Amino acid sequence: MEQASNIQQLAAVPTINNAPSLSSSSVLSQLKISTWTARKLDKSATKKVAIDNNASAKAGNYNKNLLAGCTELDDLKKFVGNARNTHYAMTLPWSDMGLRLIPTSQYFDYQNEMTSLEGEFWRLYQLFEDAYQWRVGNAIQQAQELGGLFNHDDYPSVEVLRNKFGWTLSVQPLPESGDFRLDIPNEQQEVIKQQYDSFYRGAIDSAMDDIWVRLRKNLETISRQLAPKDELDAKGNQKYNKLYDSVFDTSLELIRMMRDFNLTGDTQMTAIADQLESALYSVNTDALKNSESLRTTKAAEVKDIIDNLPSLGF
Repeated sequence: MEQASNIQQLAAVPTINNAPSLSSSSVLSQLKISTWTARKLDKSATKKVAIDNNASAKAGNYNKNLLAGCTELDDLKKFVGNARNTHYAMTLPWSDMGLRLIPTSQYFDYQNEMTSLEGEFWRLYQLFEDAYQWRVGNAIQQAQELGGLFNHDDYPSVEVLRNKFGWTLSVQPLPESGDFRLDIPNEQQEVIKQQYDSFYRGAIDSAMDDIWVRLRKNLETISRQLAPKDELDAKGNQKYNKLYDSVFDTSLELIRMMRDFNLTGDTQMTAIADQLESALYSVNTDALKNSESLRTTKAAEVKDIIDNLPSLGF
């Protein structure tokens, strides 16, 4: 997801009106990515290590790295981690089963981003598969890396390997709280309804809290970057911490999120978004680096915003 590098773009942040129904303005998404670890428990080696060290067989395990030095697999694993982080950043938590909440107003951008990431996932997989076929075909190299631990049977066929990798993105509507059509007695149906209502309220609160947590972490980072160091330079001038555009870019995304993801119409969240936009309007890192007074002013404004955030146990 491409981010702006200049805080002046905050002026373009739109204000999105909240929809009357959470279920009509949001959907649930779930991303499942599977990969092959290329690691294999060697029971014989584990037993030998335990015997050689006079240790219990339960003291540890010896896992072989079947593709040590395979950069194609390393690149794919790193990409998967970044893809999951993008998915988390564009959504809010909803349930322990992996479902994430996303407003319908943001779904188009989310879907485009996920489609692009899926294409890259399979491109990187194909590079890995090509490298895998060469490595397995060249058993001598693998034997050199693993020595006596090499076992050709540890390596699945390409057909089996493909089934170990997958990308599945599922989207489903958000059920309306209180909407139950169950073929059970009314008394039992009421109990289930009350349980779901409790879950529903808790899930919404958790999703909104997630925004506050992200915002607090971001503002505390900005506050640290704006703060002076406990030292002077060679000319006796105050030294300051380094500023990073990426941290301010995150603020931009959070302002958008506070507007678009404010599914409960939280007036405090709206006010904080307005306050943060006002504090960072027309400000960029170059201006802050070149003006000590501006830096001091913005540090005070950011601190004021932090002081007004919900505590959430902090």
